[in-house]
Amino acid sequence: MRYGSEDMILGRFIADKERKAFIRNATRNDRIRMASEVLPGNCDAECDIVYETPDIPEHRLDIYKLNGTTQGDTVFFLIHGGAFVYGTKELDKNFGMNLAVFSQLPVVNVNYHLMPEKSLSEMLNDLCMAIDYISKNRGVNRIHLVGDSAGGYLAVMLACLLRDKGVRHDLGVFVKSDVEVLSVASICGVYEGDIRKFPAIYFVKPAGISGGDIDIPDYIFDLKKVIKRTGLPRTCLITGDKDFLRKGNAKMRDYLQESGIPVKFYDAISSEDKSAIHVFPISDPAWQESHVALKLIIENAAG
Repeated sequence: MRYGSEDMILGRFIADKERKAFIRNATRNDRIRMASEVLPGNCDAECDIVYETPDIPEHRLDIYKLNGTTQGDTVFFLIHGGAFVYGTKELDKNFGMNLAVFSQLPVVNVNYHLMPEKSLSEMLNDLCMAIDYISKNRGVNRIHLVGDSAGGYLAVMLACLLRDKGVRHDLGVFVKSDVEVLSVASICGVYEGDIRKFPAIYFVKPAGISGGDIDIPDYIFDLKKVIKRTGLPRTCLITGDKDFLRKGNAKMRDYLQESGIPVKFYDAISSEDKSAIHVFPISDPAWQESHVALKLIIENAAG
């Protein structure tokens, strides 16, 4: 594919307006949510560990552990959402600590660079550097990938590229460690994107600019194509009746089943006072439906 046409320029102009509006709304909603969060008291949190470049907030991660447990060679690796253009690990801290408590496995909650400052390849390189860090410095060689929304996309893509050297070459992604992905869990994930629209238009940088991409594999816009090539480990998909990506999650479930990939699927139902909205386990980990989703993620990891 080649980029830089008038259509692409117009598309980026529209996408930038949508990006700014999304960030305003998400910032307001998350500020309200996080102000009332109660974090688990029986969870140790080692925060803001530098995994690559000092003084760059995007290159930091947290590790959560149930009080009294020790870290072995296996962890959950948690990737926050935010439409690829917004967010930090703090958005998922409450959920990540609950996951650590209920699973009794450590949870690595990671920051990474965002679009449009960085491309998809650069974001994935950040995640690979974080994996290299925990492998070299923390003795981790087996991971369960978990992500929500855009983080769900990144979790699936990361699983694919860690399984296939050719995919890493296609995307210009590098990983030094030999880490095995045991399972993937995607919470209200996104798996398809229209190159002409937000946020998928940011997956690449226009050719001709510094660091611009001239050729990029089309499977970045439809993860079914890369999954067909690489396969996936056992997978868990979480959605809800008020999730705007519900149909896409059901479609991915059907594809994985048809492909012979073990998949667990949960479609939460709203109650009178709670809504199974987009990424509901992240925004309200204490809700009963979130506990069901959490249990399913842990069961999927256990095999």
